[in-house]
Amino acid sequence: MGSHSEIRHRGIITCIDPLKAEIISESACAGCHAKGFCSMSEKKRKEITRLKKPSGWDPYVGQEVYIVMRTRMGFRAVWLAMVVPCLLLGLVTGLCVWLGAPEWLTGILVITGITIYYFVLYLFKDSIHNDFYFTLHNIDP
Repeated sequence: MGSHSEIRHRGIITCIDPLKAEIISESACAGCHAKGFCSMSEKKRKEITRLKKPSGWDPYVGQEVYIVMRTRMGFRAVWLAMVVPCLLLGLVTGLCVWLGAPEWLTGILVITGITIYYFVLYLFKDSIHNDFYFTLHNIDP
């Protein structure tokens, strides 16, 4: 698997049971010499909880690791959260306009359709949640 098909961050193990890790996300200008005078630089700590236990080695608290996610999973998340609702919105709006529905009814039907979509997505959250995970890779000394 090439490096173009995964997102990799350095992280630190913070908990073993359940397995959790922390990464520090920096903006591109966080290393700039003028960051103290600029409001653009920022660092954020992010806790990763959906980690797949590695095989072949046991991580320990404080260990530096690589936290990896396949980009395909990220694209799937964008598809489910953004693309499908936009397609649904366009489909319902186009259908209502084609049928000559008044604007107020079109608005209600669009909002209802999007609400139903997100409700169904919520009902399947457990099966969807199991598909999204991060893997740990040991940083070799």
